[in-house]
Amino acid sequence: MAGASVAKIGVGAPDRVTGGILVAPAGTTLPTTPSASVSSWTKLGYVGDDGIRPSGTRTSTDLFDWAGDLIYSPQENHSAAFQFRLLSAWDPDVLAEVFGEDNVSTVGSLTTVHETGEPLSVHPWLFDVRDGGKRGRLVIPEGQITAVTESPFVRNGLKAFDCTLTCYKDTSGKKVYRYYDDGSAPLAPTIVSVDPAAFAAAGGEVVEVTGTGFVGTTGVTIDGAGVAFNVISDTKLALVTAAESAGTYDLVVTNATGASAPFTVTYE
Repeated sequence: MAGASVAKIGVGAPDRVTGGILVAPAGTTLPTTPSASVSSWTKLGYVGDDGIRPSGTRTSTDLFDWAGDLIYSPQENHSAAFQFRLLSAWDPDVLAEVFGEDNVSTVGSLTTVHETGEPLSVHPWLFDVRDGGKRGRLVIPEGQITAVTESPFVRNGLKAFDCTLTCYKDTSGKKVYRYYDDGSAPLAPTIVSVDPAAFAAAGGEVVEVTGTGFVGTTGVTIDGAGVAFNVISDTKLALVTAAESAGTYDLVVTNATGASAPFTVTYE
């Protein structure tokens, strides 16, 4: 494990497949790997080029003996927090995080925001980063935006919200779960989305599947039955549907490492 290796260094670029910053309602089951599906989570769009900035602290108090020598430094406190700039200021999901979900409503293209000053909700947050085959995922089980600075409305700068996310302990005593994969071992595929969202019962339809880990795919099944497929890239593959009765079925992609989590698809 010790020693210098380029396999152990990397940048923190956003994962463009899942999105850099995602949120979910309180009580959502949390992922425990960098590749677990988060298709049900909500993406918060573009993030400023400063990225995600850890801003937690750990402080201690130095205690000295009679001779003036430092003999002990008990910890005073610890906090976990992150700062970031949300750029999608016209996105109702972003506005709901900044002003409170109950204060934002959307009808058609019109979004109405009521600014009340009530504390913002505590719920799960997720940060996904990637550098080639390396992946990192930070999961905050109990996160709350505790500070927001709003940028001005100007003609030569993007509207944005600078946010501080404070991380509280969950029932297991954890503030942040960090998962890192250096990409040295292939991962099982993940499925993020399908297009079209619903399939014709007659079958014979070409469907584009978005996800990760598709290079090296050995099989694709719908309801346990194999279907024809073509790998486009590591994040996209195309399949041809078989005929099925109207209803919902499990789509699974498999490679040499294992199978993806089932992804629910709908036949109409």
